[in-house]
Amino acid sequence: MSAVALAAAALPGAAWAQDSSAPDELASGEQEATIVVTGIRASLESARGRKRNSEEVMDSITAQDIGALPDRSVSEALQRIPGVTLQRTNDARDPARLSGEGGGVFIRGLSFVRSELNGRDVFSAANGRSLSFEDISADLMSAVDVYKNPSADHIEGGISGTVDLRTRKPFDAPGFVGAFSGDINYADLRGKSFISGSALVSNRWDTPLGEIGVLVSYSVSNIGNRTDSISTGRYVPTVLESDVNGYSAGDTVYVSNSMGYRRIDWQQKRTAFDSSIQWRPSSTLTFTGEALISKATPNDLEFAMGDYNQPAAETPTFQFGDAGELISGVAHNRQLNMNTRAGRQKKKTQDYSFRAEWIPDDHWTFSTDVQYVKSTAKVYSMTAFTGVSVPATFDFDLSGNTPQLSITPTNPAQSFADKSLGWWAAAMDHLEDNEADQWSWRGDAEYNFDDDGGFLKSIKVGARWTDRSAITRQTPYNWGILSAQYWLPGSEVYLDETGYPGGPQVSDLPQQSRFVTYPNFFRGETGNPSSGLWFPAPGLVTQDTAHAYSYLEAAKSIDWGWTPLSDDFSQTTSGGGINDQSQETWAGYAVARFGLDESPVGQFDGNIGVRVVHTKVGAVGSAIGVGTPTVGCTGDCTDYFAALTFIQGDLGTTETRGSNSYTDVLPSLNLRFFATDDLQVRFAASKAISRPSFTQLNPYTALNFSFNPDGTPNATGVGGRATPFTGSAGNPDLKPTRATNLDLSFEYYFGRSNSLTLGLFYKDIKDYIFAGLVARDYTSNGQTLTFDVTQQTNGSQGTIKGAELAYTQFFDFLPGALGGLGFSGNVTYVDSTGGKNTAVNVFDPNQTTNAGLDLPLEGLSKWSYNLAGIYEKHGISARVAYNWRSSYLLTTSAANINYPVWSDSYGQLDASILLTVNEHFKIGLQGTNLLSSRTFLRVGDPGLKPRYSWTETDRRVAMVVRTRF
Repeated sequence: MSAVALAAAALPGAAWAQDSSAPDELASGEQEATIVVTGIRASLESARGRKRNSEEVMDSITAQDIGALPDRSVSEALQRIPGVTLQRTNDARDPARLSGEGGGVFIRGLSFVRSELNGRDVFSAANGRSLSFEDISADLMSAVDVYKNPSADHIEGGISGTVDLRTRKPFDAPGFVGAFSGDINYADLRGKSFISGSALVSNRWDTPLGEIGVLVSYSVSNIGNRTDSISTGRYVPTVLESDVNGYSAGDTVYVSNSMGYRRIDWQQKRTAFDSSIQWRPSSTLTFTGEALISKATPNDLEFAMGDYNQPAAETPTFQFGDAGELISGVAHNRQLNMNTRAGRQKKKTQDYSFRAEWIPDDHWTFSTDVQYVKSTAKVYSMTAFTGVSVPATFDFDLSGNTPQLSITPTNPAQSFADKSLGWWAAAMDHLEDNEADQWSWRGDAEYNFDDDGGFLKSIKVGARWTDRSAITRQTPYNWGILSAQYWLPGSEVYLDETGYPGGPQVSDLPQQSRFVTYPNFFRGETGNPSSGLWFPAPGLVTQDTAHAYSYLEAAKSIDWGWTPLSDDFSQTTSGGGINDQSQETWAGYAVARFGLDESPVGQFDGNIGVRVVHTKVGAVGSAIGVGTPTVGCTGDCTDYFAALTFIQGDLGTTETRGSNSYTDVLPSLNLRFFATDDLQVRFAASKAISRPSFTQLNPYTALNFSFNPDGTPNATGVGGRATPFTGSAGNPDLKPTRATNLDLSFEYYFGRSNSLTLGLFYKDIKDYIFAGLVARDYTSNGQTLTFDVTQQTNGSQGTIKGAELAYTQFFDFLPGALGGLGFSGNVTYVDSTGGKNTAVNVFDPNQTTNAGLDLPLEGLSKWSYNLAGIYEKHGISARVAYNWRSSYLLTTSAANINYPVWSDSYGQLDASILLTVNEHFKIGLQGTNLLSSRTFLRVGDPGLKPRYSWTETDRRVAMVVRTRF
């Protein structure tokens, strides 16, 4: 690579120039005239070169590409790569709250994605296995590589692929580089601007001790948005008792059990620091030390309101769709519920590494790596609810892309603005405190044979050791009543009161509510979303649970009402508690590289190798939870009395533990055949694993008793038998999900920048993890009982197959200014059979039941594509890009709805233009979601899944400044 290109690689956000005549960019027969290109074209050429020269099936985006579009995080940048799709909610089970930035990353329809930083493990404490890519600033990256069928010297753990984040090094550039970029980003629906910036300084010196290089980079990213949504709840099948608008008595229709509005203001500050020092004391020895510290503090404030008591299906104004789903009408006397929710996260990832490389001669290369990674994640969620003694009328039409919903008092003489009619309803809190860390070591030795045209090129052997721990501490979502509910009226504490009569009084309690309107809701296209209602004040919920309770205790009129959670996580079990995991791995691997320039079948090269890895895991969980029979017994009481004896023991104070170990042999083959100078064909085959998540390995067990009043069992156990003894459990004995991967690709490279590639892939996957039912014996107080336990289980098998087609061309043959035009696009098709979805929380029967339904795999879109029109000439670098994916199953069981939720197809238009003022200075504009695309979600099974959610979010426009010295 030329000196200019090396300097460009060290810049944050954009390349200023790249010499396309670099040797690794040229194939034989291409002209070698020097042509300097910049910006988007340099990015695409660099990515093309990495893909063309790679030994494995992979795709890449470079720093230039990341900076060419307004992608604020690595996850958003990744969606431009063939086969990579982005989930736009941070938690699939919480689809009501879309992410301000892209969330989960899927490769070829699967979430089994490994994450690396400079070829080493990196992860987030939120899940302990992979990285939350949205937490990493794109400004720090020199490139991001996606390996789809890697060789044996790559770290194991990603069935769908491995994402390697590559940061810059001081020896990448020929000398001093100083760069700064800044932008101001305006979110139009939020009506607010956010300022971000990054800076980089890098230099290298010749000293008496050898050559030394130092690089320091820092990024501050501020971003925010607003989401407006109208949504219903689950559609409940209802048999009509009378005729209604085309449907007859006895027909089944589907009526939503709730309806309402939601507004979320979200914003995040993300800081990232990256530094590296390199020392080359001699021409054969290089030392590299690196540190990356990334912090993200997203927070959101939500105002949601609606009804939650299902209206009668026989309402005369109701209109039903072709499948019987409620689509429009007027419903009177609805009971309203309002909530204000505050969410706050603090996430930090630290990565420190040291590498030494020694090349004593032309044959040998030795290297060793030591790395330490630590990640922490804290989560705070606090919600307060109010009600209002004013029945409401809902006038709605949900039949189109723009829903209409007007909420007004049923009695015109009443007003939602009357504070004395609002009352304190409930509160809910949730806490998490997670941490994970890992030490790892790696050593490699490679012998390169003489370049004499022989078949064998090199042999590489290596070993790797890791020691990881991950502690997850979390509570369930702790909902509790305050003064009243519609199903429990009569003791309301009203918003203008200081407390429940006879109880504690707080003079400031009336100030803890706020009258909230929805200005410009859905950009004013949905009708009147109400004239305003009284919500809990933001200040009540944004601080901490103790602060909220200092006021809401006075609003409690019921002794068993809401009390905030303790931060002693050992006191919480179902859906929470403490999950302490350890994992140690030992891996050894060997790779042989081979090839011939001339043979009976032509020119070819490749590698063959094997990786053997042994994994040892240990787990400690909260004490076993033991329930209590809730009914008596009047018949055969044998099982009932056995249960009473069982619960008198000390099993409920026993800490849960588990351990497991397994060894995997993972062979791989990568073969490349050069049909012509410009056309190459690849074939790759490998075995891969994806280890269970630490949540799935949680050894915690909850045992329950289920009797009829006469003492007979009323639960269903293994094989369909009746049983009174049931339970739920994680499973520390889980094995990895395993896959055999096959790839066949055809890659045609023509001209200086152009390519046409087709990739075919097939994955045979076994040991999917799902919630199964097993019989397990437990002993307590001398009584041994067989419980039928729902727990995570290996077992299902399936296949994934598909194709990726990508095309890039610059139209240099066009005259004059038109010669700067170019196009880049790709399309991916993925199909799956078999396989199983897994319940995130095995202790939630709604999740385990729905995960067992006959549904496609979560997150898998059959089709996705990217289209980009490009212009690069006369100091102008511009691109208009459209990213689209087809509909997919978002989750088998959404929170609160407890039913499958699907995402409709979604497409988004982004654009950027940068103008080169001089060799040191660029200015530009970037636009995100320029078409103001809406997100549509559906609820139900494949046979009936009407739309239940419509979401509008911001268009964002940024003014960008970039400098280089």
